[in-house]
Amino acid sequence: MERFADRGFDQVSVAEIAAGAGVTERTFYRHFPTKEAVLFEDFVSRLDWFRAALEVRREDEPILDSVRIAVESYPDDREVVRQVARLRADLLHRSVIEGQMLKIQANFAREIERHLLLRLADGDDRELVAAVAANAISGALLAALRVWGEQGGGDTDSLREGTRRALDLLRDLPGTRVRDLRGRDPGDRSRESGDQLGRGGSG
Repeated sequence: MERFADRGFDQVSVAEIAAGAGVTERTFYRHFPTKEAVLFEDFVSRLDWFRAALEVRREDEPILDSVRIAVESYPDDREVVRQVARLRADLLHRSVIEGQMLKIQANFAREIERHLLLRLADGDDRELVAAVAANAISGALLAALRVWGEQGGGDTDSLREGTRRALDLLRDLPGTRVRDLRGRDPGDRSRESGDQLGRGGSG
């Protein structure tokens, strides 16, 4: 990271990065598909944490609440978050950042979709509902992060508030609502708006 900041991203080679870490270039590419991926390594640990945090949430808990709690439980270091976000913005072209973020979004969406499939009642469109909802939620998480970064990347409290707001927006958007959760009474479902993604306890 220091090399990137001092000399510019394009001026630092993979060979230098590998040598600085005490590994070969071959080992480097086992862990990072590209040089750009180094600047997004923090999302790997976030995804691992997110995966483990979702595993312990109740299956009858609305998915938006589970996602929020899982995201907020990550032990962020405010200064590190701010510095890494600023480093990415300063060193990388916007198209590179967007490409990496799309991959990250897809990874988070897969985890959310897996949990939604465990929670949703059976139905002809169960898989489609889970896929659409998972991608919408993952997109909201990454959108909150992008806007936070574009607004200067303040402290993590402002990022947390932005994430909560982004998830709250999904509670009212047509097409992101899940009609049924497993174990819910059919009569209750018919009387409710079907907005099961966003309601329930915060656990």
